[in-house]
Amino acid sequence: MVWYLDTSAFLKLLTTEDESAAMRTWFSSLDSVWFCQLLLTEALRVGSRLGTDAAVIEDALEAVSLVLPNVTTFFVAGQLSLASLRSLDALHLATAIEIGDDLEGMVSYDERLSEAAKAASLNVFVPR
Repeated sequence: MVWYLDTSAFLKLLTTEDESAAMRTWFSSLDSVWFCQLLLTEALRVGSRLGTDAAVIEDALEAVSLVLPNVTTFFVAGQLSLASLRSLDALHLATAIEIGDDLEGMVSYDERLSEAAKAASLNVFVPR
């Protein structure tokens, strides 16, 4: 079984925020964690806004499994029912959904994405 993490969860591993220690502890206990390839762009963009060294982000990305969305992922993302879900978050959710039966659940600190994942019947976990 695998866990899917969105960018908000990944960045907790690299920054010092309230939930960072809990996220690092939980993350270190896992065997398999997947992210959408979209994480590469989002993490570098957010990292530049936060002043996080791009080399630190790139090193961390080398240690995770990145899933490349396919054409159907974009269609699934566009068809998700929650109207308030932003496009990039919809791509994260669609990627997680397409993992299928191997998916244990999703980790996200984004409330809109978490609600959408629950609406899609995914298990959502937030280390605190």
